[in-house]
Amino acid sequence: MGPSTIFSRDWDSAIGSEAYTYRVSPENDGPRLDLTFTGQRSNARPIGLGVAAVLIAFLILTMTTTVASKILPMSDEYLLVMIPQAPDGAEPLSLTLLMHEIDGKTIAVRGSVLNRTAQSMSDVLAVVEMQDTTGRFPQTQEVPIQPMELAPQAEGSFSAMATLEENPGGYIVKFRFAEGPFIPHKDERRAPEITITPQQIPQQIK
Repeated sequence: MGPSTIFSRDWDSAIGSEAYTYRVSPENDGPRLDLTFTGQRSNARPIGLGVAAVLIAFLILTMTTTVASKILPMSDEYLLVMIPQAPDGAEPLSLTLLMHEIDGKTIAVRGSVLNRTAQSMSDVLAVVEMQDTTGRFPQTQEVPIQPMELAPQAEGSFSAMATLEENPGGYIVKFRFAEGPFIPHKDERRAPEITITPQQIPQQIK
Protein backbone atom coordinates (compact mmCIF):
# COMPACT_ATOMS: atom_id res chain seq x y z
CA MET A 1 0.00 0.00 0.00
CA GLY A 2 1.38 3.39 -0.95
CA PRO A 3 1.60 6.26 1.50
CA SER A 4 -1.57 8.28 2.02
CA THR A 5 -1.51 12.03 1.71
CA ILE A 6 -3.71 14.32 3.80
CA PHE A 7 -4.32 17.85 2.59
CA SER A 8 -5.43 20.32 5.25
CA ARG A 9 -6.60 23.91 5.49
CA ASP A 10 -7.10 26.46 8.26
CA TRP A 11 -9.05 24.85 11.14
CA ASP A 12 -11.39 27.80 11.68
CA SER A 13 -12.31 27.70 8.02
CA ALA A 14 -12.93 23.95 8.18
CA ILE A 15 -15.43 24.02 11.00
CA GLY A 16 -17.10 27.18 9.80
CA SER A 17 -17.94 26.61 6.15
CA GLU A 18 -16.00 23.67 4.75
CA ALA A 19 -16.72 19.95 4.60
CA TYR A 20 -14.61 16.82 4.25
CA THR A 21 -14.73 14.63 1.14
CA TYR A 22 -13.35 11.08 1.30
CA ARG A 23 -12.01 9.65 -1.94
CA VAL A 24 -10.34 6.35 -2.79
CA SER A 25 -7.41 6.69 -5.25
CA PRO A 26 -7.66 4.02 -7.98
CA GLU A 27 -4.02 4.12 -9.10
CA ASN A 28 -2.54 2.61 -5.90
CA ASP A 29 -2.25 -1.08 -5.12
CA GLY A 30 -4.52 -0.64 -2.15
CA PRO A 31 -7.11 1.90 -1.25
CA ARG A 32 -5.81 5.26 -0.19
CA LEU A 33 -7.96 7.73 1.67
CA ASP A 34 -7.53 11.33 0.62
CA LEU A 35 -8.93 13.79 3.12
CA THR A 36 -9.47 17.08 1.36
CA PHE A 37 -11.85 19.93 1.70
CA THR A 38 -14.62 20.41 -0.84
CA GLY A 39 -14.64 24.17 -0.55
CA GLN A 40 -18.46 24.19 -0.80
CA ARG A 41 -20.49 26.43 1.40
CA SER A 42 -22.93 24.85 3.85
CA ASN A 43 -26.66 25.24 3.18
CA ALA A 44 -27.66 24.61 6.80
CA ARG A 45 -29.18 28.07 7.33
CA PRO A 46 -31.57 28.05 4.33
CA ILE A 47 -32.58 24.45 5.07
CA GLY A 48 -33.28 25.30 8.70
CA LEU A 49 -35.45 28.24 7.69
CA GLY A 50 -37.39 26.04 5.29
CA VAL A 51 -38.01 23.36 7.91
CA ALA A 52 -39.18 25.99 10.40
CA ALA A 53 -41.61 27.44 7.84
CA VAL A 54 -43.06 23.99 7.13
CA LEU A 55 -43.54 23.29 10.85
CA ILE A 56 -45.27 26.63 11.39
CA ALA A 57 -47.60 25.99 8.46
CA PHE A 58 -48.40 22.51 9.82
CA LEU A 59 -49.23 23.90 13.26
CA ILE A 60 -51.57 26.49 11.73
CA LEU A 61 -53.35 23.80 9.72
CA THR A 62 -53.86 21.58 12.76
CA MET A 63 -55.30 24.46 14.78
CA THR A 64 -57.59 25.97 12.15
CA THR A 65 -58.69 22.95 10.10
CA THR A 66 -59.57 19.27 10.55
CA VAL A 67 -56.16 18.04 9.39
CA ALA A 68 -55.19 16.80 12.86
CA SER A 69 -58.32 14.66 13.24
CA LYS A 70 -57.64 12.99 9.88
CA ILE A 71 -53.96 12.16 10.30
CA LEU A 72 -53.64 11.73 14.07
CA PRO A 73 -55.44 9.03 16.09
CA MET A 74 -57.81 10.38 18.72
CA SER A 75 -58.37 8.52 21.98
CA ASP A 76 -61.75 8.10 23.66
CA GLU A 77 -60.69 10.56 26.36
CA TYR A 78 -59.94 13.24 23.77
CA LEU A 79 -63.29 12.69 22.06
CA LEU A 80 -65.15 13.06 25.35
CA VAL A 81 -63.42 16.38 26.01
CA MET A 82 -64.91 17.71 22.77
CA ILE A 83 -68.45 17.37 24.22
CA PRO A 84 -69.43 20.34 26.40
CA GLN A 85 -71.28 19.72 29.64
CA ALA A 86 -74.71 21.08 30.49
CA PRO A 87 -74.99 23.09 33.75
CA ASP A 88 -77.14 20.36 35.34
CA GLY A 89 -74.76 17.60 34.28
CA ALA A 90 -77.33 16.05 31.95
CA GLU A 91 -77.22 15.66 28.18
CA PRO A 92 -75.83 18.67 26.28
CA LEU A 93 -78.57 18.55 23.62
CA SER A 94 -82.32 18.21 23.87
CA LEU A 95 -84.69 17.20 21.09
CA THR A 96 -87.54 19.72 21.16
CA LEU A 97 -89.40 18.83 17.96
CA LEU A 98 -89.60 15.75 15.73
CA MET A 99 -92.06 15.24 12.89
CA HIS A 100 -92.30 13.12 9.76
CA GLU A 101 -94.28 12.95 6.54
CA ILE A 102 -94.77 9.83 4.40
CA ASP A 103 -95.66 9.78 0.73
CA GLY A 104 -95.59 6.24 -0.62
CA LYS A 105 -92.06 4.95 -0.07
CA THR A 106 -90.65 8.43 0.59
CA ILE A 107 -90.24 9.69 4.13
CA ALA A 108 -89.26 13.18 5.24
CA VAL A 109 -88.06 13.81 8.80
CA ARG A 110 -87.58 17.22 10.39
CA GLY A 111 -86.94 18.43 13.89
CA SER A 112 -85.38 20.92 16.25
CA VAL A 113 -82.63 20.56 18.83
CA LEU A 114 -81.59 22.83 21.71
CA ASN A 115 -78.05 23.51 22.93
CA ARG A 116 -78.39 23.08 26.70
CA THR A 117 -74.77 24.02 27.49
CA ALA A 118 -73.10 27.36 28.21
CA GLN A 119 -70.80 26.99 25.20
CA SER A 120 -71.32 27.39 21.47
CA MET A 121 -71.34 24.20 19.44
CA SER A 122 -70.22 24.21 15.80
CA ASP A 123 -70.67 21.75 12.93
CA VAL A 124 -73.29 19.55 14.61
CA LEU A 125 -74.88 16.92 12.37
CA ALA A 126 -78.18 15.11 12.71
CA VAL A 127 -77.73 11.44 11.83
CA VAL A 128 -81.10 10.14 10.61
CA GLU A 129 -81.45 6.43 9.89
CA MET A 130 -84.69 5.75 8.00
CA GLN A 131 -85.91 2.16 7.95
CA ASP A 132 -88.47 0.36 5.83
CA THR A 133 -90.99 -2.17 7.10
CA THR A 134 -88.63 -5.09 6.41
CA GLY A 135 -85.66 -3.52 8.24
CA ARG A 136 -83.32 -4.79 5.54
CA PHE A 137 -82.78 -1.62 3.51
CA PRO A 138 -82.12 1.30 5.87
CA GLN A 139 -80.81 4.61 4.59
CA THR A 140 -78.72 6.93 6.75
CA GLN A 141 -78.32 10.63 6.09
CA GLU A 142 -76.07 13.08 7.95
CA VAL A 143 -77.49 16.59 7.64
CA PRO A 144 -76.11 19.75 9.28
CA ILE A 145 -77.97 21.53 12.04
CA GLN A 146 -78.93 25.06 10.99
CA PRO A 147 -77.44 27.44 11.96
CA MET A 148 -73.94 25.92 11.83
CA GLU A 149 -72.96 27.83 15.01
CA LEU A 150 -75.37 26.78 17.75
CA ALA A 151 -75.14 29.38 20.51
CA PRO A 152 -75.75 28.52 24.20
CA GLN A 153 -79.45 27.87 24.89
CA ALA A 154 -80.17 28.38 21.19
CA GLU A 155 -82.25 26.12 18.99
CA GLY A 156 -81.39 24.72 15.57
CA SER A 157 -83.32 22.74 13.00
CA PHE A 158 -82.67 19.85 10.61
CA SER A 159 -84.48 17.94 7.87
CA ALA A 160 -83.78 14.75 5.93
CA MET A 161 -85.63 12.84 3.22
CA ALA A 162 -85.18 9.48 1.52
CA THR A 163 -87.01 7.10 -0.79
CA LEU A 164 -86.81 3.56 0.59
CA GLU A 165 -87.03 0.15 -1.06
CA GLU A 166 -90.24 -0.61 0.81
CA ASN A 167 -92.78 1.40 2.78
CA PRO A 168 -91.29 3.42 5.67
CA GLY A 169 -91.47 1.68 9.02
CA GLY A 170 -89.50 3.93 11.40
CA TYR A 171 -86.43 6.07 11.91
CA ILE A 172 -83.65 6.78 14.43
CA VAL A 173 -82.23 10.24 15.11
CA LYS A 174 -78.81 10.88 16.70
CA PHE A 175 -76.41 13.80 16.76
CA ARG A 176 -72.65 14.09 16.30
CA PHE A 177 -69.88 16.55 15.53
CA ALA A 178 -68.83 16.67 11.88
CA GLU A 179 -65.29 15.62 12.83
CA GLY A 180 -65.92 14.12 16.24
CA PRO A 181 -68.01 11.90 18.49
CA PHE A 182 -71.72 11.41 18.93
CA ILE A 183 -73.39 13.90 21.27
CA PRO A 184 -75.82 12.61 23.91
CA HIS A 185 -79.29 14.13 23.79
CA LYS A 186 -82.49 13.93 25.76
CA ASP A 187 -86.03 13.88 24.42
CA GLU A 188 -87.82 16.99 25.62
CA ARG A 189 -90.53 17.23 23.01
CA ARG A 190 -93.50 19.12 24.31
CA ALA A 191 -96.75 17.25 24.21
CA PRO A 192 -99.47 19.05 22.28
CA GLU A 193 -101.75 21.05 24.48
CA ILE A 194 -105.30 19.82 24.66
CA THR A 195 -107.92 22.41 25.40
CA ILE A 196 -111.31 21.29 26.67
CA THR A 197 -114.11 23.77 26.46
CA PRO A 198 -116.82 22.96 28.99
CA GLN A 199 -120.28 22.87 27.56
CA GLN A 200 -123.26 24.04 29.49
CA ILE A 201 -125.90 21.47 30.13
CA PRO A 202 -129.23 22.77 28.96
CA GLN A 203 -131.72 23.07 31.73
CA GLN A 204 -135.04 21.45 31.36
CA ILE A 205 -138.01 23.71 31.53
CA LYS A 206 -140.60 22.44 33.90
